[in-house]
Amino acid sequence: MNGPEGGPAAHRDPEALNQEGAPRASGPDPALARRDTQALTEDQLIVYEALATVRRPMSAGDVAATTGMDEEAVRACLRTLAEREMIVDGADGIVIGDNDWDVRGARPAASPRD
Repeated sequence: MNGPEGGPAAHRDPEALNQEGAPRASGPDPALARRDTQALTEDQLIVYEALATVRRPMSAGDVAATTGMDEEAVRACLRTLAEREMIVDGADGIVIGDNDWDVRGARPAASPRD
């Protein structure tokens, strides 16, 4: 593979790249890298997205029913997500933890037709 100048392109381990081909999150704050959704397994991502989509506290059984996954597999995913501080198991149930992608209260940009 050649780079833009015709020389060899730098080789990167595919595991070190996210979907867009950029390096996975890392840097001075290891907690940010731990919470990078690109570092999740397929099952963990399915569980995380179910919680993010439903947007209400859920039990492990609710998550299993929503995802169609085995409850034991869901519980394993929830443990990992909790260790990475991506979810919170509160008194009312499991919810998404603090993040920087949530756009609640965001207003859509004005349309060119407005």
